[in-house]
Amino acid sequence: MPKKIQAYLGVPASNMLNDNPFDHWGFERSVTEDLDPQIIHYVFAEHGLELRCDDDNKISVIFIFTDRFGGLDDSLLDFPHSLNRRQVLQRFGEPSKSGNASNHPVLGNYGAWDRFSMQGYAIRFEYSTDEGCIKKITFMREDVVP
Repeated sequence: MPKKIQAYLGVPASNMLNDNPFDHWGFERSVTEDLDPQIIHYVFAEHGLELRCDDDNKISVIFIFTDRFGGLDDSLLDFPHSLNRRQVLQRFGEPSKSGNASNHPVLGNYGAWDRFSMQGYAIRFEYSTDEGCIKKITFMREDVVP
């Protein structure tokens, strides 16, 4: 049985990159060096997956973009990525923080979102503006939650 995606938080990116199915996925690596500390990114564009690592190359944030889904299997999650907001709230309970849908003058429309504190990490769901389905899932180490 594959590891759940949140199990990779806090471990070196190489651990994840060497595990199945990620060891067969193409990715782009980039480093944002003008920040202190620097941020290392791994983007698996074909699979709607992005990793953000600290300057020790340990995974701090995992982004899953469901509108660009192309291969991340639900077996890597504790829930199906096809849930809508009502179903997320039923499953996870009261969020630790939430935000309403908004229209930013430069960035455009954003859907509502909910964040849940888990043991050792947080999970944030961003919903589509039209149907309330999950658009993006973000797993964050506890020490990087805003």
